Amino acid sequence: MGIREFVRRRSALRGFASWDRPESMAGDRAEQGIAYLTRTLGRWHPDTVEARHKLRWWLAKEGDPAAARRLAEEEVTARTAEFGADHPDTLAARRELIQITAKAVGSPAAITEARALSEDMRRVLGPTHPDTLLVRRQMGYLLRDNGDMEAAIQLFTDMLHELEALQPARLEDLREVWYALAIILERNGELEQALVYVDRELEAERMTIYRQDENIGQPNLKHMQAWRDRLRSEIAQEMMRRGR
Repeated sequence: MGIREFVRRRSALRGFASWDRPESMAGDRAEQGIAYLTRTLGRWHPDTVEARHKLRWWLAKEGDPAAARRLAEEEVTARTAEFGADHPDTLAARRELIQITAKAVGSPAAITEARALSEDMRRVLGPTHPDTLLVRRQMGYLLRDNGDMEAAIQLFTDMLHELEALQPARLEDLREVWYALAIILERNGELEQALVYVDRELEAERMTIYRQDENIGQPNLKHMQAWRDRLRSEIAQEMMRRGR
């Protein structure tokens, strides 16, 4: 590689380094940069793949999720053709498509895609694989945002039962589900059950060991304590109203 080519490639890669689109990538310059990287490095080189990912991110962030979704669909189609539908990178591309679809056309379409991906990942990786859990949680939050609280609660409850059956216990995954259930149950008016999961998460937070200077002021603990106290107060008020 000559010095001129080296400088050009370095400049192209620098253009895709930030999560905020730089002036050097305005207009169609990002597409030109991706075309250049594809020619010189190949379509599936990590730097080329990252450049395409950055462009989709920029488009969605800049208020053009429809364009981002079109590119995400192209990414899924290309990966499926190149690597197969069950390849981890194909599944990851579908996960990104779900995120963009929610912004572009709303939760219902994203839920449909998330449900299909969840079923495929359960088949390929198993129901409690970390990547499968990530998609299942994503679907649960989409259901919540779409107002389907009962379905969201059922999904997270099923996840909880599956995780509770594992040995050794996977505390971080359990905490993700406890927190999600507490949020959704509270929003659904089921305060006493929400408090159960807030108490579990609070106890786990008390037992968490942080590195030095990592947990200054204990913000997570204080947040959970405030949440617990608020729920207790609201439950007490509700019991008083029922007693009248």
